[in-house]
Amino acid sequence: MITNAALSLAVLALAFAATLVGRLIARRGRPHMRPLRAYDTLPALAADAVESRNKIHFSLGSSALGDTSTITALTSAEVIYRLSERLAISYQTPLVTLSSMMTLPLAQDTLRRAYEYRQNMEYYRSSAAFWYPQGPRSLAFAAGVGSLAADADVTSSLLLGRFGYELALIGESALRHDQDIIVHSDLVEGQAIAYAQANETLLGEELYVGPAYLRGSALEWGGVFALDVLRWMVIFGILLAAVQAAV
Repeated sequence: MITNAALSLAVLALAFAATLVGRLIARRGRPHMRPLRAYDTLPALAADAVESRNKIHFSLGSSALGDTSTITALTSAEVIYRLSERLAISYQTPLVTLSSMMTLPLAQDTLRRAYEYRQNMEYYRSSAAFWYPQGPRSLAFAAGVGSLAADADVTSSLLLGRFGYELALIGESALRHDQDIIVHSDLVEGQAIAYAQANETLLGEELYVGPAYLRGSALEWGGVFALDVLRWMVIFGILLAAVQAAV
């Protein structure tokens, strides 16, 4: 009988091998990937913000380091970093909102790295990362985010991470002030609201391929390949279990 530890090691080994294979493929030429409209739109929004001196708002929601949303928080921060690199040539510092104190240093460091990369630290402001009352599905957080985006004349918002029912208030405020919003949530209720309100949505694991789509390295493209391999393995496992149950 295969133990859970042995199964976990096998999955990790498969993921590592698939990542290396994908990296080798990507080094020979960028592979053709399924187009994702959100990632096609984001660079254009960043370029427009720089040219028009408009502000962009990023939000990590209730994603937090040290709990079940740690991976979501880290990946969202990396996507924000890739876009902040493009914005860091302007004096208009992007805004970042969050509701977990543990994630506040991550947000501040994400902006700092972007401005340091552009050698434009004079425009960096640690105060551009805003913390609002902590807690999942926090209505106080939603009210604060909506008010901040309106008062700062934000033109577009990228909401990545963990959002629940409170996303409806943020989305309503954005629509009322004619702001574009692109949303990902790792909660089903948040994703449903995003699909109804957002200009573009990222579904499920589409968040985790963001760094590869936004000027990714060969290793990050290898990670995308590994995700596809694991997805097909899960599908195969489900079909195999269904066949065995039917026999």
